[in-house]
Amino acid sequence: MTFLRRLASAVAALALTLPLAAQAQGLTKIRFSLDWKFEGQTSFFHMAKIKGYFEQEGLDVTIDSGNGSAAGIQRIASGAYDIVLADISALIEYTANNPGPTRMQAVYLLYDQAPLAYFTLKKSGIASIAGLQGRSIAAAPFEVTRKMWPVIAKAAKIDPATVKWVTIDPALRANTVIKGDADASSGFLNANLEYYARGIKPDELAMFPVADLGLKLYGNAVIASSKLIAENPRAVAAFVKVANRAFREGLADPATSVRFLKQREPLADEKLELTRFELLIPAMLTDRTRSGGLGALSKLDLENQVDYVTEAFSLKTRPNPDLLFNSSFLPSRAERMPLAPVTTTAR
Repeated sequence: MTFLRRLASAVAALALTLPLAAQAQGLTKIRFSLDWKFEGQTSFFHMAKIKGYFEQEGLDVTIDSGNGSAAGIQRIASGAYDIVLADISALIEYTANNPGPTRMQAVYLLYDQAPLAYFTLKKSGIASIAGLQGRSIAAAPFEVTRKMWPVIAKAAKIDPATVKWVTIDPALRANTVIKGDADASSGFLNANLEYYARGIKPDELAMFPVADLGLKLYGNAVIASSKLIAENPRAVAAFVKVANRAFREGLADPATSVRFLKQREPLADEKLELTRFELLIPAMLTDRTRSGGLGALSKLDLENQVDYVTEAFSLKTRPNPDLLFNSSFLPSRAERMPLAPVTTTAR
C-alpha cells in the first residue's frame, strides 16, 4: 500500500512538472547584452526578466553586462548574441566598414538625445565646450564623446585639432582631472557621480552637455541581428514589446525599477543607481518623445547623424540610413507614450 501511494504521488508530481517543462521548452532563447555594467539606467530590463514579462511573450532571455557599444556591435556581428544595447553612431560606423548584407538593425531607441557631456573643475576657468580649445580631455579611445569630437568641436566653433586627448580607462577619468593630468573628462550625463565619489562637491564641478550646442545625436538603441529578424521576427517583436513596456514603467517609477536591479545585483547601491538613472532620464524623456512616443526616431535626424559620423570617423563609405533602423517592430504610438510619473514619499 505504501508503495502504491508513493507511486501515485510520483505520478502526480510528474503531471505537474510536465506542463512547466513543456512551457520552458517552448520559449525562444534570446542572448541579450547590455551596453555596460548592471546599472540603474538599464534596471528596467532586469525588472522585465524578474517580473516574467519576457516569458509572457514566449521568450527566455539571458541578460549579460557589456563593455561599451563597439564591443556590443562585435558581439552581435560574431553571432555570440542575438540582441544588444549599443550606440547608433557605433552601428553607423560598423555598417560603413562592413559592406555587404546587413548584419544588424536598430529596432527600438532608448536615448532620443545622446547623453554626452564634458566635465571639468570650475577652478580650471573653462566655462563651455568652446573653452576646451587648447586643453586636454581624459577619455577612453572608444568613447563617443571622443570619436565624435570633430563634429562636436565644429558645433562649438573651435578647432578640434587643438585638443589633446589623454587616453585612460573610464574608471580613472575623474582621477585624471582631479590630479591635474587632464583639464577635463568626457562621459554620459551621470559621469559627475565619478567626481562626487572622489570628494568633489557639486559646486566645484562644471558640466557641459553636448545637447546644449544644438547638435542632435541619437544615443543607444536596441539592436537585433539580421539573422534573428529574418528567421524569427515574432521573437524580435516580442522583445521590443517587452522593452517598451518595461522602459515606460521604469521611466515612470525609477525607484521601483532600481529595486529589481538590486535583486539581480545584490551589491548594487540602490540610492546611487537611482541617481544614476534619474540623471539620464532627460536624454530619454524629451519634448519629442513626450509628444510622439518612445522608441522611434526621425529619418531626417538619422540621415544627419550618418553624415556627422561619416565625417568624424573618416568613413570611406556612407551607409544607407534606411538599413540602420527597422521601425516595423515598434508598438503603436499610443502604446509608446510615456506613462505618468509615480509619486512617492518613500525615497
